[in-house]
Amino acid sequence: METVYFINGFLEAGKTSLIKDLLSKEYFQIKGRTLLIVCEEGDIEFEEDELRESRTFIEYIEDEKDFNEEYIARLEKKYKPERVIVEYNGMWDRKNLEFPWFWEEIAEVAVFDATTFKLYADNMRSLLAEQVRHAGIAYFIKSDEKRESLGSFVRNIKAVNQKVNFVFRGKSGDIILDPDETLPYDIKIKELDLDDNGFAVLCLDAAERYEIYEGKTVTFTARAYRVKNGGDFEFVSGRFVLTCCEADMTFVGILCTYPKAYELGNKEWVRVKGIMKAGYDEEIKHKIPICRVTKLEKVSGPKNEIITLV
Repeated sequence: METVYFINGFLEAGKTSLIKDLLSKEYFQIKGRTLLIVCEEGDIEFEEDELRESRTFIEYIEDEKDFNEEYIARLEKKYKPERVIVEYNGMWDRKNLEFPWFWEEIAEVAVFDATTFKLYADNMRSLLAEQVRHAGIAYFIKSDEKRESLGSFVRNIKAVNQKVNFVFRGKSGDIILDPDETLPYDIKIKELDLDDNGFAVLCLDAAERYEIYEGKTVTFTARAYRVKNGGDFEFVSGRFVLTCCEADMTFVGILCTYPKAYELGNKEWVRVKGIMKAGYDEEIKHKIPICRVTKLEKVSGPKNEIITLV
């Protein structure tokens, strides 16, 4: 088997439409069978003609416990497919799901309706977080109706899965969203005075695009975490970000250099002003963002220590 396409998302998110679009692609018209496993039926149905043209065989799984290695192995033996598509039930537990060992290459996509994303994020945060935690793509439909909110959607998902890519589809096709449009501050400004939300986004964005921050002056409030084996002149400025619940938070932070770092207590709250530059981490063999502190003062902690991205 070549590829498994694992499509997850809540009911009416657009999973079936995405799969129908996949089946129309040239790759699905070539030799070999496609096994389509459907775990949830929405308003849109698969037509017999399109299934036949793409050599697709459909099987339905109605009970979560039946989505297991033994049953899927029987389906594989029955159809001997070249590829598999799974339309998963977004209300089922993705957290503890184990894929069959013979599924070697899995392309995982989380599908969302932009008009209902906030509703699910507010009320089913844990389920939503698990949908994106291992996804390679976050795919949004009706994005043009909520374009002003897409930046906050990106930030919330990035807090769970920093490596995910985004596709925004509107009525006229895909919306290409400039990464700078997702930021809660103006990246063109030389000096950035960051609030809690801005600090969290800075840490997430600079980890990927350290070069666009080089030379900028930043000011923020965070805890100072002393670096193990880091010497007397380094500490990490960090905060915890709520992702799905209090038991599942993400730590975000940035390495700081400061001549008097040895005077700081571990986890002490500080107000930092510094200049961003690129450093190199020998352990991970990769460039990282570093803040060279020019001014630091010890402060009281904020009212809300945990950041909730908006």
